[in-house]
Amino acid sequence: MVQKTNDQIILEQILKERCAESGDEISLPDYFEIYSASEILKDYDLTYDDIDYGIVGKGGDGGIDSIYTFINGEQLKEDTDINSNQKKNHIELILIQSKTSANFKEDAIIKFRESAQDLFNLSNDPDEFSSRYSADLIDKIKLFRESYSKLAKTFPVIEVSYFYANQGDEVHPNVNGKVNKLREDISKLFSGAKFSFEFVGATKLLEMTRNVPSTSRNLELAESPIGTTAGSYLCLVNLSKYYEFISDTGSLVRSIFESNVRDYQGSVVVNTGIRNTLSNVNSENFWYLNNGVTIITPKAVMAGKQLTIEDPQIVNGLQTSHEIYQHFSQLDDHTGDDRAVLVRVICEEDEDARDRIIRATNSQTSIPPASLRSSDDIHRNIEDFLKANDYYYDRKKNYYKNQGMPVSKIISIPYMAQTMMAITLLKPDSARARPSTLINSDTEYKRIFSLDLPIDIYLKAIQIMKAVENFLKPENCGRELERKTITNIKFYVAMVVSIKYVGGKKNISEKLGAIPSVELTNEILQESLDCVLNEFNALGATDQVAKGSELVAKLLE
Repeated sequence: MVQKTNDQIILEQILKERCAESGDEISLPDYFEIYSASEILKDYDLTYDDIDYGIVGKGGDGGIDSIYTFINGEQLKEDTDINSNQKKNHIELILIQSKTSANFKEDAIIKFRESAQDLFNLSNDPDEFSSRYSADLIDKIKLFRESYSKLAKTFPVIEVSYFYANQGDEVHPNVNGKVNKLREDISKLFSGAKFSFEFVGATKLLEMTRNVPSTSRNLELAESPIGTTAGSYLCLVNLSKYYEFISDTGSLVRSIFESNVRDYQGSVVVNTGIRNTLSNVNSENFWYLNNGVTIITPKAVMAGKQLTIEDPQIVNGLQTSHEIYQHFSQLDDHTGDDRAVLVRVICEEDEDARDRIIRATNSQTSIPPASLRSSDDIHRNIEDFLKANDYYYDRKKNYYKNQGMPVSKIISIPYMAQTMMAITLLKPDSARARPSTLINSDTEYKRIFSLDLPIDIYLKAIQIMKAVENFLKPENCGRELERKTITNIKFYVAMVVSIKYVGGKKNISEKLGAIPSVELTNEILQESLDCVLNEFNALGATDQVAKGSELVAKLLE
């Protein structure tokens, strides 16, 4: 028996402890898939929901346990809007195999090669390989291929990165030698693509786990700023330097916009004006014509003309920032633009005060109140109530993930929105069809997140959703459901469970609010699953069925 290294022993202990914290909801192999993908993709600032979206393991995976596509730094999902008019694009395809075994095997790389030859050859129809690969993997491959085809005319930069993660320590030369063949295959399929392959063993995983991403960013100023005794600054920043502040290796740093209440509005009149000003290098200085940007931070330190900002959050100037990013990312050389943007850096340690600043700096009449997302009182109330009941509401993206809270106990705002949409509004089709854009509509947002609803409704909805997800595991429901099928039906099952549980579909929020606590029986869960599957299969059991209105209409009859 080969003796384990210290790193292997420590990693094994970490995995067991973290998996146990999630209760019986996640097995060790399942948790390792989440853990390894989360560490490998740490710099992308993904939530656990984002990580879970890319997991396609459980057989028929072609050696791929998880797959992620990023377009210009943004994770690609089925409801992601792709701008095919943008001139320069960067496509990253990341494929991961995660196994709890303690050694690297040649078979894993052979499977990588076979799946690449079958699914990445654009002359092949991925659906023709449905008997060999899982529907979930084929869907993720098709999503990548469709986006690549849309952007092909822009000649995008393509990076294909493979990761083979397990609890091993050393890589045998025979195993390592198989990588060159995979590199040759990818080069033939995507000419000019950048290829990388990394073996991620126990030592590397521990190194990744210990590596906490820096929360500070440096902002180089054009002139000496006006400072206050409280540590706030009024600055002028060259446009090219501001572009560097909001981007990393050409990709927009989305985490610094998390507190901003407005989504980027695209080609509206104001943004078109900003775009035209940026393009006209001979016009007046940019800051003469633009209101500038507001950044809040708990701490800012000045050294010469460089400002180090801790955990910066851009709370006003999202449209300006996006247009600056779009403008400079299209240039071959982004340096040398001496025009400046006005930047206010407000130093405030108190979180409540920061939320008031977010509201105050976004109080223009043109912005609907429902756009005040994470800083809204309802989200603070949900966070406090769920925490008292052993759940952690990620009002601020990845706040509890970064604190090491159990995976199964962290609830994101989009996940809560999907759950409420399915259970209280009886719209599981919308919950399924728009995983990341559901609350972009202010009308729907107001119906889901309202101070008029009893606060315990949010907890009860989560308890029902979690119970359904746990029941859909084969050991509980008595059948082996494909991951894709579970994704398609789980919101429908949650809706039917809720209706059966409260005794009707009318006034479901009021009825749920009147129930002291949620205690679901296996009988209700089984009946609801059977009901949904019968109708789902009868209609064709496709993604289109799950995202359409016919299935929910049948179930509500």
